[in-house]
Amino acid sequence: MQISDIKDVLTMAAFRPDSDNPNFTWSQRFQKRKSVIVNISKGQCTWAYLDKSGNITEINGAEGEFTQVANDFSGMWQNATDDGWVGISINNRFMFTLEHNLSRKKGWEDEMQKNPKAILGSKFDKTKRYALHHNPESSASLMLACDDGLVKSIEEILRTNNLKPARICTGLYAMTTSLLTRIGNDEALKNENVLAITWNEGSLSVLKVKKGQWQELRCRSGLAVDDENSIASLLRPFLESIDAKTRIVFMGEKQGCAFSQTYLPQLGNYNVANVTEDNQLWSLITKG
Repeated sequence: MQISDIKDVLTMAAFRPDSDNPNFTWSQRFQKRKSVIVNISKGQCTWAYLDKSGNITEINGAEGEFTQVANDFSGMWQNATDDGWVGISINNRFMFTLEHNLSRKKGWEDEMQKNPKAILGSKFDKTKRYALHHNPESSASLMLACDDGLVKSIEEILRTNNLKPARICTGLYAMTTSLLTRIGNDEALKNENVLAITWNEGSLSVLKVKKGQWQELRCRSGLAVDDENSIASLLRPFLESIDAKTRIVFMGEKQGCAFSQTYLPQLGNYNVANVTEDNQLWSLITKG
């Protein structure tokens, strides 16, 4: 037995979950350990440093694709982590769709990891990785599909730079599902018509909800916040289809994000609620 093993037992570290075990929360896996979270967008990356108490100490970013950014900043990321563990939010090359009547049999979460085709049936594509968020009030499900090749390339880039993936997720999906849960748990909102809008550094999702029923969804990544034509073309069909009683609920990646500053003032004729919290993206990624 090594001295370090005895020390781990004495400090209870030996009884904590492994850092690569996704069945435990971020705070359980990185208790009293520093970590880094990186959000990978098209042409840029942002990242946050977390101290041993799980508090954000610094937020940075850089232009460029992930390969180059990782090569340039991996040394800084290593110094800001314990043992090189990094959380990843993929913010491009993914898609959300609304699906119906997908299997919800007992243990479907584990089945999605082991054999997603059993849950998705004809929707399954072996080149994709999937996640599901079911509507508890109907047969609708929000399905995330992300390129499997992208996930593998990110893992390889991390390994090349002596880093390890602690979690790979899609930030916009985490925000959208969190917002839908929030709406569903709100006694007032869940019985109203709602337009749920989420934005994460160039990715936009819009979902129309009618008294708890998920009716229509559009999602797009790789948008520039000043690309008013593209953003308007995505939003306009929804805005034209809702009435004055419809509530618009917005969540961005951080308070005062570029989208909220640019576009929410243009929705002054609608009933808009901005529920974005401070460091929203980073908080949601480390919440689970």
